[in-house]
Amino acid sequence: MQRLATALFAAALILAPFGARSADLVVWWDKGLYEQEDQPIRDMVAAFERQSGESVELVLVPQGPEFTAKLEVALGAGSPPDLARGGPCCLRADRWAANGLLVDLSDVVLPIRHRFFPGLLQYTFLPDPKSGAPAPFTAPLGQFGHYIHVWTSLLSQAGFTLDDIPEAWAPFWSFWCDQVQPALRQALGRDDVWGVGLAMSPGGDTVDAIEQFMIANSAYLWTGTRSSLDDPTFRSNLVKSIDSYTAIWRKGCTPPDASTWQYPDNNRAFLEQRVVMTINTTLSIPGALRVSRPADYYRNTATIDWPKGPDDRIFPSLIGFLEAVVFAQGRNVAGAKRFLRFLLNEDWLGASLEAAGGRYMPLIVEDLGKPFWTDLADPHRLPAVEQLAAPTIPDWGPIRRWLPEWDTVQPRQLMAEAVYSVVTEGITPEQAVDEAIARIKRILSE
Repeated sequence: MQRLATALFAAALILAPFGARSADLVVWWDKGLYEQEDQPIRDMVAAFERQSGESVELVLVPQGPEFTAKLEVALGAGSPPDLARGGPCCLRADRWAANGLLVDLSDVVLPIRHRFFPGLLQYTFLPDPKSGAPAPFTAPLGQFGHYIHVWTSLLSQAGFTLDDIPEAWAPFWSFWCDQVQPALRQALGRDDVWGVGLAMSPGGDTVDAIEQFMIANSAYLWTGTRSSLDDPTFRSNLVKSIDSYTAIWRKGCTPPDASTWQYPDNNRAFLEQRVVMTINTTLSIPGALRVSRPADYYRNTATIDWPKGPDDRIFPSLIGFLEAVVFAQGRNVAGAKRFLRFLLNEDWLGASLEAAGGRYMPLIVEDLGKPFWTDLADPHRLPAVEQLAAPTIPDWGPIRRWLPEWDTVQPRQLMAEAVYSVVTEGITPEQAVDEAIARIKRILSE
């Protein structure tokens, strides 16, 4: 009885900040990293209230595990919000749809499917728990890539320019570690600056970063069959991915505290100029500079292309989606759909992404062609647009079709844990990969 009371009390503490639900509609929204991101949703809520006559309780929840935990508690208590918006780090749409907790949004999304980038919408579909057929249980509201940001001012102090950056995979990473870092330390007379800001922790940005290394090394976990887990070529490519990623740590080329980084610690390291370059999902880093340090945004930093892959080919760039879900247990499903249609209206969606500073990219074709995104003088947004025009692959998207149980594996962040084991326990990349594959198989057999 005491254990039950403790659990209920903990749940009450988590749910308490969300009010008494006197509004017609309850919306949970992932809070931005800077104020400019949050104001557009407040403006859209106010406009929706004026147009519909319905009141909305808007709750801004910090991004990351806290958001997921609050949603899980609310679902367990049978009292979720009507609608929630977040990225892959916040929503567990795969599992929730499989358990019948999400509402099919076909009547919201499919009537405007022609407005989305060709082929993009299908990546947000999930299997219907009754029929198994793919259906839009999420509504995409934005997309983001995986970008490389560079302090051109620090690069210059080290005696280099953007033109000096190699295009080939191994020389690219060697450049930052073996040339830029020692030259910059000598120029500054200090040893607390690093060539690369790359997370080595068992979570946070390590999850996305190691995934991009896997893509570059053809270590795809979504090749279409489960047999890839037993494929020697797949294992070899995965070892190469872990090895080249952790080599940056072994060289002392990323800060020592990178093994404990969580969201958004790599952002902080870059903004504090502790690292010359970093990789990051979304344009949150230049977005923060644009708000508070415009000179650094326009003159002292740049977003650059990824190098070619180890086999000298251009590999797909990782993209992810901001998604909204409507919960079947919500009190006002019809109202949530009305609000979602309002958000997807062509007068709002693209404009809200611009007003938020461009951290996330449009997924409506006509929005991406607007001057805000195609400004030739912008050192960050235009390279991000060009990345979308090149080959891309969605964040674990295709795996939803052939391995629906993946949601039980992904939250354990096994690839990031493999990286962490190599840098903190001293095991080899081969050992880390074999342990990760064994754990995936074990989890899927449970």
